[in-house]
Amino acid sequence: MVNISPALQDEKLISFLRSLDEQDILIAAISSAPLLLAKAGLLKNTKFTGGIWQNFFDYFEFLPRENFQPKVLVQDKRIITAIGFAHQEFARKVILSLRLAENTDNYFKERNEYAEEDLIFTLSDQEFDQVKRSIENSL
Repeated sequence: MVNISPALQDEKLISFLRSLDEQDILIAAISSAPLLLAKAGLLKNTKFTGGIWQNFFDYFEFLPRENFQPKVLVQDKRIITAIGFAHQEFARKVILSLRLAENTDNYFKERNEYAEEDLIFTLSDQEFDQVKRSIENSL
């Protein structure tokens, strides 16, 4: 499992992301990257998704559980988020949103349908304790 703590503690990165809130640009994050957007305060009033362990909602005070959507891809205003395995849907949405192509059907396979339980991830207590130790050891 990847240790996310260094990225969450990178003040230059978080400051850069915070500065994006003041700009009229598209922001896109996939997999666990929405955690960084949340740390920068960009998801306070924004619906989002991602490959985020449900355990993290109680652990990270900056992560707004009420805005999480168990969907493959979510766009709320100018922020696009997606679960990591939905990289094709994510790429399609970003390309179309940036108007880099009018039609992406030739570039991607057909979209898949997912059940809600496929979109919610939870660590066992033992796994989550291991993640917490990893994060706390890097502080």
